[in-house]
Parts: sequence; structure tokens; C-alpha cells
Amino acid sequence: MTTTSLSPAKILYNDGSVSLLIRPLRKEDASTLNTAVQESLDNLLPFMDWAHSELNEKNQLDRIITSNQNHLHDFAVFDNSGNFLVSASWHPSKTRNKKCFEIGYWTHAKHCNKGLATLVTKILTFTAFDFMECDRVEIGCNKANNLSKKVIEKCGFFFEGEIRNYFSKPTEKMLNNGYSSERTYLLYGLTIEDLPKVSWYSEINNHIKIFQI
Repeated sequence: MTTTSLSPAKILYNDGSVSLLIRPLRKEDASTLNTAVQESLDNLLPFMDWAHSELNEKNQLDRIITSNQNHLHDFAVFDNSGNFLVSASWHPSKTRNKKCFEIGYWTHAKHCNKGLATLVTKILTFTAFDFMECDRVEIGCNKANNLSKKVIEKCGFFFEGEIRNYFSKPTEKMLNNGYSSERTYLLYGLTIEDLPKVSWYSEINNHIKIFQI
């Protein structure tokens, strides 16, 4: 496995109460994604620097095309009615380990506080280890992002340290628009050796189907 391996064609998850489709973003998702971003700006502006750039359907389309060309593995998460719920991703880690992915996510504002970010993170973590043959998965967040910290901790990731001045210094305009002044990054990780201690891992395995391209 290398970090340019193809992502699954789709992931289906159904535990009897929650049914999800996770698949790579497509060009036809640009409009849906742009609408979700616009409707979620209040949640995105504090910690997503890209939320302070020009946001429109064309830019989303360009991002999807670039992502697909560079094997950056950006996903859309839908319920069984086709409603967009979560934007998620795994990217090659900044470490030297070519079998390590970094996971990211944000939830559509209409679907927050339902445990979806936690569930999707678990599903992608399982898939990274079981399907992509990773031996490490990492995830991080801004030190001030308490909601994201809770998601990471619920998923059983181990705290590995703080990286100061990880984020670029924000402009005054960004700060005035709600961007956090905190620049410290919290790093968490799971390795393949940790999996016997991860209580939810077998439960995800019971409810997931992963389809190859």
C-alpha cells in the first residue's frame, strides 16, 4: 500500500439505526457541497482557513477535480435519502510513513449533534487500516476546537503532543470574521498495534461493506 492507492468506490454502513453511504466526491457534487458550506459557515469560520476564501460552486468544482487528480481522497457522506451529511477526507500524512493517513471532517450544520462526525471518523479509520492497509492513522485539530477534540477522544485516538504555531498567523480580516487566534495544533494517533484496545473496532466491522473501484 502507498498513499496513492485508490480509495474505495463506496462504503456502506448500516447498524439498524444509522444508514450511511460514503463515497469519493464527484464533479456533480459541487453544487451540493457549496450549499452545505454556505449553510455551515458559522461553524466553519472559526477553524477552517479555507472558509475565509471566495466560496462558490465553481471553486468547489475545481477543488474536487484537483482532489481526484492528486488522489487526495475526499469523501461525501449521505444518508439513505440522499441528504448530504458530512464532508470527510483522508490524506497522506506529513510523516515519513507511507502507510499513514490523516483524517479530517466537518458536518453540515443541519446535522450536527447527532454523533455523525464520530461515526464517520470510526468508519474511515477502520477502512484505512482494514482496506488501505495503513499501519497508522492520525487526526488533529486546533487547540481551541473543543468539539473536534471530543470527537477524536471518543474514537480512542491517543494524544501525542502539541505543535505550536502550526497554523499560519491569521489576517485581521479573518479574525474579524470569526477565525480563531489560537495557532496550536493537537496531534492524535492510532497505530495498528493499538487496535486490540479500541472497543468500537469490531462493532464497525459488523456493519460495514467496502466496495473496490
